[in-house]
Amino acid sequence: MTHDSGRKITCFLLCATVWFAGLKILQGQERFKGVRSAPDFVLPKTDGKVLKSASLKGQVIVLDFFQTWCPDCQQTSPELEKLFKRYKDQGLIIVGISHDKEGAKVVEPFVKKYGLTYPVLIGDLSIAVSYIGVTPERPSFNIPYVILIDRKGNIVGEYEQGTHKEAMDIKLLEERIKKLL
Repeated sequence: MTHDSGRKITCFLLCATVWFAGLKILQGQERFKGVRSAPDFVLPKTDGKVLKSASLKGQVIVLDFFQTWCPDCQQTSPELEKLFKRYKDQGLIIVGISHDKEGAKVVEPFVKKYGLTYPVLIGDLSIAVSYIGVTPERPSFNIPYVILIDRKGNIVGEYEQGTHKEAMDIKLLEERIKKLL
């Protein structure tokens, strides 16, 4: 191999690496539409009562989209509980939104197992559409999927597992939260 062809191969590999890295970054950004008003929702809790997003106004809100079978969700839910206990008196509310097809039947044992005291709701397609941007072309998303809402009711962060560290790195998420309290 000549020196010139070695340089071409190196240049090609470098360009391919940069291109793929750029794609990975864009994948994570395409769901986040920038700072915007959080849509209203009304969803059932596991006890059948409902939670209206309007009742959360004025608080810093963390929406945690999860499923009970998910190992990463099983890891982050107890950590989110610790954050909730630490900052709830400063205006933080964590809201878990389950997307388990079995509904409350599997969510209630999950809540008990991990000692969750923050509200846990039974999600539906409408909330995934309005908050995450699920479409027929992109019908799924990685969990946990965390959305951060400021006191004014604006979505200021979206963190998807596998794309954003904040979805799994609770200390990094905590830093984002503390800036809003």
